[in-house]
Amino acid sequence: MPLDPLAPTALSEQELEMSMRKNVAAGALGTVWLVAVYGLPLPLFMQAIHATGFQLGLMGAVRQAAMFTQLPSAFFVERLHRRKPFWATIASTHRALWLVPAFLPLLWPTGEAHWVVVIIVALGLSDCLGNASTAPWLSWMADLLPAGRAGRFWGGRQRLLSIVVLIAALSFGWILDKAGQTQGSLLGFTVVFSIAAIFGLGDIVVHSGVIEPAPLRSAPGQSPWKRLLVPLRSRDFRRVTLAMGAWMAALALPGYFNGTPGFFNVVYLHEAFDATYSEASWLILASALGAVMWSHPIGHRIDRFGARAVAMFLVAVGPLFTLMWFFASPTRVSLPFIGPVPQPVLLMSAASLIIGGFYAGMQLCQLRLTQALTPNTGRTVAMAVHWSTAGVIGSIGALTGGWIKDHMPLAWSTWNVPGGAAFSYFHVLILLQVLLAWGVALPLLASVHEGRRAEIV
Repeated sequence: MPLDPLAPTALSEQELEMSMRKNVAAGALGTVWLVAVYGLPLPLFMQAIHATGFQLGLMGAVRQAAMFTQLPSAFFVERLHRRKPFWATIASTHRALWLVPAFLPLLWPTGEAHWVVVIIVALGLSDCLGNASTAPWLSWMADLLPAGRAGRFWGGRQRLLSIVVLIAALSFGWILDKAGQTQGSLLGFTVVFSIAAIFGLGDIVVHSGVIEPAPLRSAPGQSPWKRLLVPLRSRDFRRVTLAMGAWMAALALPGYFNGTPGFFNVVYLHEAFDATYSEASWLILASALGAVMWSHPIGHRIDRFGARAVAMFLVAVGPLFTLMWFFASPTRVSLPFIGPVPQPVLLMSAASLIIGGFYAGMQLCQLRLTQALTPNTGRTVAMAVHWSTAGVIGSIGALTGGWIKDHMPLAWSTWNVPGGAAFSYFHVLILLQVLLAWGVALPLLASVHEGRRAEIV
């Protein structure tokens, strides 16, 4: 019987090592983009152009719900002999759209009343395209990396890229502070988002050099509905998907993205404690340092004990450190050579050494669990089903967070938290996060058997 020319062929160790190095190098460029997109600059930009709490929540919800575009993308990609050309085209457009927030204030200075809507539409489209490229990339990486060393690779990669996060977050905070000294100036955001778009496109260029094993394609003639439902018939696949959806919703409530502070926590820090951009970036830096500290050990433990067991530990322990927001105080602490700094900046920077590492570790567990529970054949569609479903569930958390911010006050005078700060909408978001993590995500993960794959024929 002649060999199938499209069947995956084994890579030599040299080819595999070269591709893994290029993956890390490309990831370093993409991480600079990621810090601007999911870190401090975007929520502060939205605040600077007077976005409401609902609009902040809507932006977060759109980003989560955009994961749904992985499904049509996966069906289209599975008809192709190669994933990489499609991925590169879509991902490049996705990154280039970040030039919109960079230049909108310069090109349309009289349209300030419409800026927020334009930004939400442009970045929503960007996220849709980004997610359309995600499932092909995930299945490509799952086919490339040997399962026995995937945990160590992703853990080591995340640790190295977290160093880039430290540098980029510090640099972006400095740029925003320096360029924002003029009241109402948005120049700093133009510089930051321009840098992000350029580095993001560089990521695509370098990543195109990573070898793509030929994918195993599903048998022709199958109903799309059947292919969608097959992975969901697996009890363990369903439960992991629902668990990660609940976890993503929990993170989205106060604005975390894989351990990095985002929308509501950064805005709350700025509004309630008058933290500067650079001071707020300390939380990003601490989260990145936490990922440096914890990613490699977590990756090793995933390979040794399994992703489910590690994920359960992270979900059980991580939220305890998020509760440290209840000990924030409206005071300032004087530091040598720096001067007075808001107490919550120091408190939550210390907590973020754990939060950043543990929450980023959950992403490693999710990558490993989806790889373990999906077979090679039809993997792109199965990956899309997982991530799109989890993303849509996660969007509920972001929308809920926006609604709560708009309808609950920044300070409730009737009660202060133990640290002395006024009880606020943000503390409600933290409590809801813990409730979802412990009450929904943790029990679902506890019921999963990691070794059983969905059968896709």
